[in-house]
Amino acid sequence: MSRAVAPLLAICVAVLAGMALPVRAATPEGPRIAVLAEGFDAEAGRDIITMGPNGESPQGMISEAGWSGPSWSADGSLLAFGSFGEWKGEVAAVAEAAGPSIRFFRRAPLVSDRPVMAPDGRTVAFEYKYAVWLLNVKSGSVRRLRADFEPSSFSPDGSKLAGTIGFVPAEAVAVDLRTGHVSLLAREASEPVYSPDGSEVAFIRWKNWRSNGVDDGSQPIDELRVTRVGTFPRSRLVRRSHKLLAWPSWDPSGQRIAFIRTRVVENGYDDPMQGDALMAINADGTCLKKVYSDPETTLYAAAWRPGPGREAGPIPC
Repeated sequence: MSRAVAPLLAICVAVLAGMALPVRAATPEGPRIAVLAEGFDAEAGRDIITMGPNGESPQGMISEAGWSGPSWSADGSLLAFGSFGEWKGEVAAVAEAAGPSIRFFRRAPLVSDRPVMAPDGRTVAFEYKYAVWLLNVKSGSVRRLRADFEPSSFSPDGSKLAGTIGFVPAEAVAVDLRTGHVSLLAREASEPVYSPDGSEVAFIRWKNWRSNGVDDGSQPIDELRVTRVGTFPRSRLVRRSHKLLAWPSWDPSGQRIAFIRTRVVENGYDDPMQGDALMAINADGTCLKKVYSDPETTLYAAAWRPGPGREAGPIPC
């Protein structure tokens, strides 16, 4: 969900070892969820924290993060996120999950949502000036892909980039990175995210506000839905709520989906709030579970750590 004011594009790429953000701890093995949180510790800054599938053992992973949430490479070894430093604005950063190395890319300024890492960890997609750009992690170079597009997920084979076009109403689409062809995934949909096997896409549908763009005083109606790739327009309802649902993320087994649920002060107000809840639900819509919530903490985005041995599997009812 876009928050859009654009800083000037920096002209240098930097790998700034002396300005690296502190990495508090390597991420434990097994099923884990990375979450961008504000107010998690006494310092009350924004941190990327990690926790088990039931909210157990929450711990800091990266301190003093930016506004942009985490995104993993397919093997879970690299994490892309947003960072501030001795430069103007927030930029994309890439950290090693098992070590202290962090690289900062000043030619990849962030003004909306999260940087999206490709499965092979070589590319990061990000939105800037109402267009999506691709960052080459090895060289630091960037290239413009297309306009009017909010990226949210690469396909598992890295050939397509899913995202959101438009706003009222929005559409979930996929861009073929080889041909540039755009295919429709779902109408009245945003934040599409591929399942681990690439056969399905989870997305958010904000029914009564995204359809007309007017706050009529009613409660929002948000839906978490899943559609099979290539079978538009059929989708199945996973969860309907009168609270804001955002940032869906599949666990590596493809059997449960995590998302952020937040209160909404008026229909159309989409900023996160203190006391947000990290939720999870089975992909078939059963066994809704609150994973983590704290009245003093604001949650911005969550991402399951992928890779073999990190599958959480279905939630037992």
